Formats: sequence, structure tokens, C-alpha cells
Amino acid sequence: MVYKIEYGAQLKSVPSHGYIFVASHMRSFSSLLCHILGSHSEISGYAETHQSYLGRIDLQELKRRVQETTGEVVSGKYVLDKILHNEIHIAPSVLTRSDVKVLFLVRKAEDTMRSILNMTHALGYTWLTRPQEVLDYYVNRLQRIENYSAQLQSNALFVEAEKLIDDTDAVLNGLSRWLDLEEPLTANYRTFKFTGAAGYGDPSPTILTGQLIKDAKDRHGAHVPLAIPHDVLRQGKEAYAVCREILSKRHESP
Repeated sequence: MVYKIEYGAQLKSVPSHGYIFVASHMRSFSSLLCHILGSHSEISGYAETHQSYLGRIDLQELKRRVQETTGEVVSGKYVLDKILHNEIHIAPSVLTRSDVKVLFLVRKAEDTMRSILNMTHALGYTWLTRPQEVLDYYVNRLQRIENYSAQLQSNALFVEAEKLIDDTDAVLNGLSRWLDLEEPLTANYRTFKFTGAAGYGDPSPTILTGQLIKDAKDRHGAHVPLAIPHDVLRQGKEAYAVCREILSKRHESP
């Protein structure tokens, strides 16, 4: 198809894409899932672009940023971004577009909090190094996900992070159907230009293997035991239970 502009010249149409937002929190296996998605020929993108979505121009900007992070021309059916922080906003007008699909990915509180603390200590971060800080981040993030969920119906899917590891085939097959992909997703994935780089996703060596690792000891061999106060864990578990119930009632799961 071509479009005629005012002076009689012709402008080739730009291929249209759908958009996938993986709305999640840190240490939820979101990097793993996004690498699996981004390795599919119909999906472009695998990392965080750290941009908000307030209108159509921001969706166009996503394509440019994905091209930068992949080093490849954006092609296929979907363009993907991963959103893990409340500083990144999605306006209702974008969230509810017919060409936007939202995948909610949530992991249980204790494993999430211990994984965040291990990561921030290993990397020497000054942020999210105390259990209370991690709790505040986790609870606030779950609440934002709940708010997004309230605005969505069929264009959203809920994935329990643990099921990606424990029931991989069922989750990937369900995602393949939900996205209407011609070929099913597989657990093996490509590595990309910024795979393993801090700021783009999981900075641990595990993500560089190109395969889903089921055994927790193999995934967390470098983890050290870090104490989390009982009350902090309790609050995290309560927030997770509320969020899981809300998402389960509102959205299908693969």
C-alpha cells in the first residue's frame, strides 16, 4: 500500500506492529522471559528501555530504542518492552490500545526479596540494600501492577513467575497461543548486544547461558544467606497474596 501526499509524491507505508509490555518487578525471571520472547522471529526487543508511554510518539520511540539495544532492524509482529519500576509510567490511553498486550509477571515475596538483596550486594549498589527498602519497592510495584490490571481485560495475561520454571512448556505454549505466533516459543534463547549488562536486565552470568535453568542451586550458586526480618517477610507475602488473587480473577493464565 502507498499513501499520496500533498505534492503528488508517494510514501511507502511503514509496517505496523503490535506492542508487548511485560509489567513486572525486579528478580521475577523477567529477563529470562523477555529473552525467550525476543528470540522469536515475530518479536523484537528483550531489555528495559527505561521510557514512559504517554502517547503514540512514545510507541514510535520504543522501536528506535529496541533497534539500538538489538543492533537489528525492528521487524515481525510485536515490539517488546519490559517495565519494572514505578518511575516508568504507562498512560491509560496507551495501556488500553487494541494493539497493546500486557503480560503481568509476578514472583513470590521471599524469593524475590532475597534475590534482590543478593544482586544489590554483589554489584555494590547503594540502593535496595536493606530489607525494608526492598519491601517498599516490592509492595509499591505490586500495587502499580494491580492498578494497571484494573484497566485491562482480554489484552492482558497473568503469569506466575515460578510456573515459567516449573511448568515451562505449558507457559510457553499458552503465551504462543495468546500472541497468535506462527511458531511456538521455546525455552532456548539468543543472547543480544546488552545481555548481562547492568541496566538492561539480569546482570548475572546465568542469563548468558542461552537456556532456562530449572535447578535453583545452579541458578543461585553465588547467593549468600541474608537475614530478612520476620515482619518484613510477612508484609511481602501478604502483598503478594493480594496481588495474585486480583490478577488471577481478572486475567487468564497460560
